[in-house]
Amino acid sequence: MADEIRNNELDWDSGLPAVVSESMPENYIPEEGEYGFTVRDMEKTFSKAGNKMAKLSIVLDDQYHYKVTDYIVLTQAWKCAQFFEALGFKKKGVALPRMPWDQVPGAHGRLTIKHEEYGDKVYCKVSEYVCSEEEPSADTNDISPFDF
Repeated sequence: MADEIRNNELDWDSGLPAVVSESMPENYIPEEGEYGFTVRDMEKTFSKAGNKMAKLSIVLDDQYHYKVTDYIVLTQAWKCAQFFEALGFKKKGVALPRMPWDQVPGAHGRLTIKHEEYGDKVYCKVSEYVCSEEEPSADTNDISPFDF
């Protein structure tokens, strides 16, 4: 896709951190572990099976702002709950009347990265979203889960 950003390329609208480190090594892969993240973009789409799905473009809060793509299929309520808890929109054990998909781009949270091998390459994959202990960050009563 022409508008997709490679891991070592800035977007036209990208910001710059206060301190700019050297460029990312060509085959850089972040270590497995927990990271802060920002959702750069979210696309409402469909899985190969035809289910509603959110395609997430995520930027890790690491030295190189590594980009990871994750997919949340709306048949996986546990993953939706984990994702919105990590962003602080849902409190653990409390119902979320509506999933605030329109507030996802730009939202921050924590996640765990693991490595997966395909052929002779190693890739980063979101293992889980880490629940935030903070109160939900926005009023979500005006958004219907069927607005997807």
